[in-house]
Amino acid sequence: MSFNESFHQSASSPSPEGGEAQYSASLTGNRGESPEEVMKHRKQDFRTLWRARRRELDPADRAGQSADLTSTILDWYLPRAQHRRVAAVLSYGAEPDTGPLLEALHGAGVEVLVPITEPERQLSWTAWHPGVEVARSPVAPIDEPVGERLGVETMETVDLVLVPAQAVDTRGFRLGQGGGYYDRFLAALYRQRSASSTSGTSSASSSDATTVPGAGPAPSALPVTVAVVFRHELMTRGQVPSSEFDEPVDGAVTADGFTWFGQV
Repeated sequence: MSFNESFHQSASSPSPEGGEAQYSASLTGNRGESPEEVMKHRKQDFRTLWRARRRELDPADRAGQSADLTSTILDWYLPRAQHRRVAAVLSYGAEPDTGPLLEALHGAGVEVLVPITEPERQLSWTAWHPGVEVARSPVAPIDEPVGERLGVETMETVDLVLVPAQAVDTRGFRLGQGGGYYDRFLAALYRQRSASSTSGTSSASSSDATTVPGAGPAPSALPVTVAVVFRHELMTRGQVPSSEFDEPVDGAVTADGFTWFGQV
């Protein structure tokens, strides 16, 4: 089975519950004098709440879910790999631990790309391997791998992009750290993806360029973008506050499996 054909088959689709994932508007009230200011405060408070919830996760539960995420992604991706290139997040702090996943992908002969923060809140990408040299980012308080920096055009031969998120809802909207790096990257990626589909240079037929809710992205929609979250961070539709500049992802993965969102 090809990587493309597999999107319409057996990915697990857990059903998020609304209860514990409910977003409470009482967190923010109506702070702000414009809709944009109100949304900014809502996102800030939402982010504070879900950061705290992530930090409070039991260490054993965190480790167990991270291990299950690793096996879930590997079991789903490796039999379907087309280009054998994956763009993945380097986890920090209380995020799901992606270290074992990156090592396993590299060990399986998959080229792993990781993000590099650039000026003006942009991302570039560089190759990762175990033991890669790292250096402090000049624009963010993190250490990043040293190597050739690649632009969004390199995504033309990437199968899967794993995206960080504090939470994601079933519209595909995610809440990140607030810097806007990934929204800018995703916007550029989707423009490229659309252009490739229109020009016929996509890795699949443009006649398949539709998305069926629950069945996975259309084959022409490569690379596929997937948020990596803990179970309680996958929410029902509309729970994550979003604005016109926020870019959705195609799906999410938790320790329980993949959920595909369909078109927003």
